[in-house]
Amino acid sequence: MRVGIVGAGLRGSMFANALQQVPEIEVAGAAEPNTAVAERFATEFSVPTFASATELYDAGVDAVIVATPDFAHEEPAVEAARRGLHLLIEKPLATTMEAANAIAAAARESGSLVVAAFENRWNPAFLEAKAAVAAGQVGDVISQSAFLSSTTRVPTRMLSWAAKTSPTWFFMSHTVDLAMMFANQPVVAVYAKGSKRVLASMGIDTLDGVQAMLTFADGTTALLDSTWALPDNLPSPFPFRFEVRGTSGSVLIDQTNQSVAISGPEGYVWPRTYFPTADGRFHGFPSWMAHAFADNILGRSAPEVSLEHALAVTEVQVAIETSIAQGREVTLPQG
Repeated sequence: MRVGIVGAGLRGSMFANALQQVPEIEVAGAAEPNTAVAERFATEFSVPTFASATELYDAGVDAVIVATPDFAHEEPAVEAARRGLHLLIEKPLATTMEAANAIAAAARESGSLVVAAFENRWNPAFLEAKAAVAAGQVGDVISQSAFLSSTTRVPTRMLSWAAKTSPTWFFMSHTVDLAMMFANQPVVAVYAKGSKRVLASMGIDTLDGVQAMLTFADGTTALLDSTWALPDNLPSPFPFRFEVRGTSGSVLIDQTNQSVAISGPEGYVWPRTYFPTADGRFHGFPSWMAHAFADNILGRSAPEVSLEHALAVTEVQVAIETSIAQGREVTLPQG
């Protein structure tokens, strides 16, 4: 199976590295308009690069990974789906329901497989928590809370396109997906608030943070909190805590300190250890997600996350953004 990658940056390179570990998969090339990024990708993976997704698809591929910025998923994904190519799309599926529905409609018409990249579905901590909840160890789920955030390093240094997205899209894709997984219920209402101050003062017109309350069909709730305006002197650049509370127990996941603390002349840090590179190969749960996609398109397994679930997550995120803009609770249509 020949797999092409649209977007040859950090995530595109990670996916290429992971897929080169699968004997039945050939990384056929990448579409990347940035010449320097394209040249670096071509050198690292010894594959051709193309200026556009159309040129990549014309070169002959069976499946595509869309690793562009979140607001730019629609065009390459719809074109790939119309050609009958299978798709792994970085979370979220899209940043509008119009774009998400366009991708879904094209895939349903052609029979393309569409998988959204909710990588924490392969995170060992959440796998253990999911099994515990499914086994009834916490009783019935009654409430959830999550804090997934970052320092200002992400919007100021890692992303050139931070002003075109928000914490809702960049971080809450993960926590909305996980909260819906644990609740095993549709979201019926959303109330959210957001604020602009820190990043706006740096010339980046985006929300500093978002807090959202999700209400599920059974009346249970999830409080999601994400900011990317934390100070850069924190020991961990990505604090992540998640709690599921039930009628007879609870599950607490804290991935902020990933088992290692280093103190030196430049300060005290908690380095990220869950995504190691060894022998030139990328490991960890994003890599395992890529391997799972390979199994999906090779017919060895069904996707962990359905297209319908990915659409539902996007619908909740759109409701979060709408609630912030309109200052009111948003009721989601059911069915």
